[in-house]
Amino acid sequence: MFEILRAVSTAGTALALLLFAGITLGGSAVAFAVSTPLFVIFSPILVPATIATTVLASGFTASGSSAATALSILMWLYRKYTGKEPPKIPGLTPGAPKSKPADSGNKWE
Repeated sequence: MFEILRAVSTAGTALALLLFAGITLGGSAVAFAVSTPLFVIFSPILVPATIATTVLASGFTASGSSAATALSILMWLYRKYTGKEPPKIPGLTPGAPKSKPADSGNKWE
């Protein structure tokens, strides 16, 4: 009895999901048919805007990654040639632990 109830509920769920998929496909087709002429009309504006946006985003990403790389190289050079850690910025670096952790008594660690 339980298997029949499970099969019926599973089939109903599958049919509902199939119906939702069909509605979504139909809506996508209608939206594509309506928006295609608008894209053709506005393409002289949209294509250069897309290219400009892509170039700007790529430039900002490259700039940020280059700056991060340069800062990490400078920090490494500072540590290498001075033999000490760079000055700490208050609030950004964690402080030293207050006390040592308790010894577990295991001499093989």
